[in-house]
Amino acid sequence: MKNRKYILLRISLKRHRYDLKRRYIKKRKRRIENEQNVQFKSYMHGDTSIQNIIAMTMSDSVKYLLEDPNSPLRLDLILIEKDDYNGEIAIPAIFSLIDNPKDSYGAIRRIVASLLYQKHKDVIIDYSNCNVFTLEAQVLLDLVLRDILKIYKICERTKRNQLFVKNITDRSKGNSNVRKMLFSVGSQAIHTKNKKEYPDIIPYNLCVHQSKSDTLEQIEQKDLDTTSLSDYVENCLARMGRTLDGESMDDLCTVIGEILINAEEHSSTKCRYSIGYFEEKDVNGNKLGLFQLVILNIGRSIYEKFHDSDCPNKDVVEKMRNLSKRYTKKGFFTRKKFEEEALWTLYSLQDGVTSVSPKLYPQRGNGSLRFIESFLNLKRAEASDTISKMTLQSGSTCIVFDGSYDTSTREVNGDRYRIMAFNKNNDIEDIPDVRYVRTTEHFFPGTFICANIVL
Repeated sequence: MKNRKYILLRISLKRHRYDLKRRYIKKRKRRIENEQNVQFKSYMHGDTSIQNIIAMTMSDSVKYLLEDPNSPLRLDLILIEKDDYNGEIAIPAIFSLIDNPKDSYGAIRRIVASLLYQKHKDVIIDYSNCNVFTLEAQVLLDLVLRDILKIYKICERTKRNQLFVKNITDRSKGNSNVRKMLFSVGSQAIHTKNKKEYPDIIPYNLCVHQSKSDTLEQIEQKDLDTTSLSDYVENCLARMGRTLDGESMDDLCTVIGEILINAEEHSSTKCRYSIGYFEEKDVNGNKLGLFQLVILNIGRSIYEKFHDSDCPNKDVVEKMRNLSKRYTKKGFFTRKKFEEEALWTLYSLQDGVTSVSPKLYPQRGNGSLRFIESFLNLKRAEASDTISKMTLQSGSTCIVFDGSYDTSTREVNGDRYRIMAFNKNNDIEDIPDVRYVRTTEHFFPGTFICANIVL
């Protein structure tokens, strides 16, 4: 009997200790949550609405995409998207801002609307019908997804802000080139732990660099990124049995370094992105390598930078204005086909032209054409290659480089300059071939260069 009482007492004490411990843990948890909520409310300046969370959390780049009045991803267009697809968003057969901008931007808008403003527990991004993609479209989607996932994490702190979506998944055909892209450099590789390696794929993972100021750290980071990107290009060439000699490799490093600086300095959000994808294929018994590289920034377009009254390079702006007057007089401008923006963007690529101050950077403004030349030199020698091309888009201007037009060198006051005017005489005073330099209907809020090359 005594043993029974002793056992019951021990059990009672044990339960009491457990109950005290449980209460302490709950109390400690509530205290931590309250402290986090106080910190969270302080960080949010007392406004914990979803709208303010979005405003406070999103990166400058994505915020610019949503707020720029010309952007195809601006918030007012996203808010009017019809919720008639039950959380399943189909990626178009051609997912490309270059070759299919209307459907590609539309798909991204629907994804953003589903994730932020519509009541779906599950959102499926369906790539099943997608057969062709270009990386600039995928990386733009992933930049937005990255910010939305950060917003979700913050919203978990307050019950009233918990969003509706519980699962975000993608659907794609097994072993397709699209699926390989998603798991090597795309959404699965960036946002999950499902990154996979494939024997026929060489990925260059998304590189994001946010510039704060002209510091030694920034210069060192640019050098690291240049080396990494140059090594990547060299590895892709080596896979196809091609090599660059020491001089060519040094030149490639210099060119990549210059274009990375351009992408960073010319972005009003002071951020640049780069990503690459190489796929080895056997086509009709021929061993081919399909190589894509994208360097991108978000912010004001090239034309907007030069057209700004605060542009520090007044001499170049004056030359552009005078050139526009001559084009207007000759009747070269055509609405929605070839407008002033396209002319100024083309002019900005010429040697010696830059939007930064010539006093601070007297040697700047000669990287873009060298970058384009270097990558077009990687193009296959066979005339049958109709795939390889490089595309530059900034704002409403699209410029395509496929080897049909080349650069020429001119000497002015003892200095040699590269010129590329896309016409028979390679003269910037003559109208360029509008098949290669044109005004587009779909505005890109920033600038991207997309190289798509067959090795």
